[in-house]
Amino acid sequence: MTDRRLFLMSGVATLCAAVAPARAQNYPSKPVRIIVPFAPGGVDVTARLVTDRLAAAFGQPFIIENRPGAGGALGAKVVAGAEPDGYTLLFSSPGPVVVSPLINKNAGYDPIKNFAPVAMVAQSPLLLVIHPSVPAQTVQELVSHAKANPGKVHFPSPGFGTQTHLVGEMFKSLTGADIVHVPSRGSAPPITDLLAGQMQMYFDNFANLRQHVEAGKLRALAVTGGSRNPQLPAVPTMRESGYPDIEATYWNGLLAPAGTAAAAVSRLNSAVNQAVATADVGAALRRLGSEPKTGSAQEFAELITAEVERWGKVVRDANIKVE
Repeated sequence: MTDRRLFLMSGVATLCAAVAPARAQNYPSKPVRIIVPFAPGGVDVTARLVTDRLAAAFGQPFIIENRPGAGGALGAKVVAGAEPDGYTLLFSSPGPVVVSPLINKNAGYDPIKNFAPVAMVAQSPLLLVIHPSVPAQTVQELVSHAKANPGKVHFPSPGFGTQTHLVGEMFKSLTGADIVHVPSRGSAPPITDLLAGQMQMYFDNFANLRQHVEAGKLRALAVTGGSRNPQLPAVPTMRESGYPDIEATYWNGLLAPAGTAAAAVSRLNSAVNQAVATADVGAALRRLGSEPKTGSAQEFAELITAEVERWGKVVRDANIKVE
């Protein structure tokens, strides 16, 4: 009886092991929920470019659900704790995935342990701009001005611990400039205050700043990526400006809960890459100020690991934390 029982248990285990990959190969067989951890009108615009293509490719609805709150941590936590069956996914930028758990020990998730990166969609460097009243034409001149006027150069951010805040802290640490952070609530007030001359410098993505630079209302000094951005080709990189260690990339990507079947992740990765590679999606992303980005799930995972290391150092050096 004991041998028979062991034989039956072994058979059941083998059957279960075979069924799981088979289900993943048939994925998705029902609607997929995509959590965007921000209010409508921002990241979800990029998400819809891809999810529309995924729905067409798989013949299933990919439904976007905006879950803003706590700098994006609320929505990210929902996905981190979801069933790893591929039917609840996260479409996010770096803040909720990487930064929030670094600055808040109560975020409730780990950027490495609780997510299975699926695919990147787009990325772009940040843009450093200043108000025209600041007497600087280059980054080095801005640093000299800030050192000569300690505490008088202010930089805003959409909130404490956001990526734009951390890039400002990185700038402060690596240049020695005495600049002051002024957090806001949301992405609109920092630009409004900067245009009014109440703030002097700001880091943000191209989509939010490009029109003001082209209109002459703000002066662009540098981009934080490894190469110049084709949308503003005259603007040098931080490396060209003499500060190679000031580097930051704003990205959007799709993630699943940790433990999601590799076959499901692979199917999603392939479909996302195909969508991003199309001419119309690529053109739409560029209009939003980003460059299309394709690659493997492993490459996306490696990027997130590097991001945790980079921003973790900034958080520790500046002693940034949310109680």
